[in-house]
Amino acid sequence: MDARTLALLALLLSTVCYSEEKPVSLVYRCPCRYFESNVSKTSIKHLKILSTSNCSLQIVARLKQNGKQICLDPKIKWIQEYLEKALNKKVKT
Repeated sequence: MDARTLALLALLLSTVCYSEEKPVSLVYRCPCRYFESNVSKTSIKHLKILSTSNCSLQIVARLKQNGKQICLDPKIKWIQEYLEKALNKKVKT
């Protein structure tokens, strides 16, 4: 190899090795690691339903009293009823 090819190869390798980008494992991390199951629906300001190919169904809620965001367990009975009603509305329209 000539000097130009070696210099270009060295430049490419240094760019790949010292990249400032996040590792792939951090980029595709699911937003909810822990789920709250003892939350009443009256304490919820709004819900956000997240569904990605890498993560199971994730429901993020914002609380009325302090604005904190928490992840809700999708197995909560009132969450199941809410999702069922939302799906039925989509089917009718």
